[in-house]
Order: sequence, then C-alpha cells, then structure tokens
Amino acid sequence: MRKLIFLLIITTIFACQEESKSTDLINLKLTEVDGYGPFEKRFGFLDWTPLSEKGIWSNTEIKTTGVPESWITSNVVQVWFDSHQFAYQNYKLGNFSEEFFNELKESWKIDLSKRKFSEKPINCFVHVAIGKNQNEELEYIVDTNNDKDFSDDTIKKPTLRAKDLDYENLIKKSESVIAEISTNDGILSKEIKILVLSTSDGELIYNFPKIAKTTYLENDILVSNGFSYLTYDDKSLITLDVKNTEIVGLNEFIKIEKSLYKNLGVDINTNELQLLKMPKDTILYSTRVGFNVKPFSAKKLESKDSIYLKDFNNKLLYLEFWGTWCAPCITAIPNLKKAYNGTDRKDVEFLGVAVFDTKEKLKSVIEKYDINWPQVLDDDSNKFKESYNVTGYPTSFLIDEEGKIVAKNLRGERLLDTLNYYLNKRK
Repeated sequence: MRKLIFLLIITTIFACQEESKSTDLINLKLTEVDGYGPFEKRFGFLDWTPLSEKGIWSNTEIKTTGVPESWITSNVVQVWFDSHQFAYQNYKLGNFSEEFFNELKESWKIDLSKRKFSEKPINCFVHVAIGKNQNEELEYIVDTNNDKDFSDDTIKKPTLRAKDLDYENLIKKSESVIAEISTNDGILSKEIKILVLSTSDGELIYNFPKIAKTTYLENDILVSNGFSYLTYDDKSLITLDVKNTEIVGLNEFIKIEKSLYKNLGVDINTNELQLLKMPKDTILYSTRVGFNVKPFSAKKLESKDSIYLKDFNNKLLYLEFWGTWCAPCITAIPNLKKAYNGTDRKDVEFLGVAVFDTKEKLKSVIEKYDINWPQVLDDDSNKFKESYNVTGYPTSFLIDEEGKIVAKNLRGERLLDTLNYYLNKRK
C-alpha cells in the first residue's frame, strides 16, 4: 500500500512538472500580410555573374529560354524561396557531393530533423532574367509561372530605390509567383510578391515584402524572416507593434506585460511563433542591450593563453565580430584604429573575433593594416558567433565592467566620440 501511495505521489509530481513545462511554451498562430512593418527593408542582389562561372553551383543551372535578344547584356538569376530545400534537392539530384552538402549543413545550419525536405525537386526558387536594353536601361523579367520560359512573361523596368518611395503601391504592382516550401505535412504552396528595385550603382535588388502577425495578452506581435527567403531558418525577428523600434532576434528575450519570453522562432510546419516564458529567478544571458552577455573563453591568436570575459571586469570592452573576407569590415579598420589609439587601455579594451577565417589570412591582414588590438579566431571550440547570436558582419558589442551590453553596432567616423561618450558616463 505504501508503495502504491508513493507511486501516486511521484506520478502527480511528474504530471505537475510536465504541465508547468507545457504552459511555459506559448504557440501563437500567424497571419501573413504584405509589407515591411517596422523591420529594416533588406534586399538581396540580382547577380550579373553567370551561374556557369560559379564553380560547383553551376551544377544547379537549369536551362531557360525567352531572354530578349534585344538586350545588349543579360543574365538569368536563381532567386531562392527555401535555401535549405534548394541545397537538399540538389544534393539528392547528385549536383552536390555528400562532402559539400555536409559543409552546407554546417555553415547554413541545415537541420534535417526540423522539417521534412522533399527528395523530389520542387519550385523552391524562381528564375529572374535581368538585362539592359538598347538604351542601356535596366530591365527584368520574372518567370511567374515557373515554366523556364521568359517569352510569356512581362518585361519590367525597376524603380530606383530612394528614401521616400511609396512601398505600399510598389508592392501592389509587383509580380506574384507561386512558391513551394517543404514541411512535415508535405509541400506548402503560397503566392508571394517579389519586389525588384534598382540602385544608383546600376545594380538590381529584390526582396519578398511580407511579414506575419499574431496577438498575445492583447499585445500585437509582428514577425519577420528578413525578407530574403520565405522560411525562418536564418532569421526570426519579432517586435511588439508597428511603432516599436526594439527588434528581438532568435533566442533573444522580449518583455510582454511583466514577464520575459524567449523568442524560439517560427515553426513553419504549424505556422506558429513559439515563445518560452522564462522563470523570474533564471539567470539570463542575451545579446540585447541591458542584458548580461554569456562569459567566453578563447585562445589568443599568437599565444597558448586563453582570454576570458572576466579579464575586462575593470573596463569597457569593445567586442567586434568580423572577417578578412568582409569588405565592410576592412573599410571600418581606419575608424577602429582611430578609436583604439584615441582611448586609454585602462578605460577600454578592444577584442576582435575573426569568423570564417584562417590563422594565416588573419595574420596577413593584421600585418597589412597594422592592427594592434587582440584577436581570436571563432571556431568549434569556443562557438563565439553562436553564443553571441551573430549572423551579420561586422557586429560589435560594447560591454561594461559587470558584463552587461551598453550598446551594439557602434561604428563609423564618430566611433571615437561615441566611445568617449560612454566612458564619460562611467565617471
């Protein structure tokens, strides 16, 4: 009898724990709407380089017809809706080796258990023809019916990107295509607008102007995938309303009413935003301003010694994630040197984290540009960029003596003035 009572008690406790866990996870159904909301209007480039000149990617080329013969220059570009499905189906078609696909899985974070990818090729991308007519005006054609033939589609002239564009009207006039995305329940087809603009440099850019929305505790929540793809594999940004400028990234925290919730992203299989309610006594690490950053440990570039976050407890730390391959990062070096030379090491230290780099390349760039502040390499042992949720470069954090982020992405010609502003606030 005592054993039975004991088992009943244990079962009850376990059930309560499970119920608590389930109620901490919030699943919110999403509704999609055209537009950008308060999110940054990011665009991808329609590349003029032929796919045949892109190494192993040339294996993914599918022949198209109907490109205007009157164009004096042209190219056909693949615009992906679902990049992870695109990589998977080309691997299954034999266009990628297993070794190359495994590299993509690592660098793109392709999770084969997250959703069911289709082994049969699907329309997870669309072809866009770009060109210049006899007057050297930019033009483009979207293969709206995905028949690999542009002759039955409309030639369009792009609008020049400018500050005061009527995006709502432009979106209405934009071409629509049927996109296919792989899910656990099969292939999801959806109609999507593709907006194409031109730049002052003579480039063509595009994105998918669509966001999602939901409601929780009478608060509107807006969701963006970054406008480059239709999935949420790479980005899952949320904010509370159209007037809110505070954008919360994947695995970051958002305050709703008096509680904190972790943004777990969008489950595309169920079309739900997932939020995890955090216990009040939990120690939270985040890369948002005002939160503590996760402690780190990494080997110095030219030493067997390690460098730790606690090494900077008595000063500010300017932490920058960058790469020798990143043009904006290289362009920013003179401003960083000016800020480094114009501040005292007892007040603020700099630390560079080189991502997707080798020791040899990093040493070469350090020598070329006479970089004096410490550098470490991001690798599998320290997982720096994952811990700090870094997806773009350069990305910088200004961290105070207590390990809290006081500012993000400080850069530009006035970087020294900005650092002095934060240093003066400490006095």
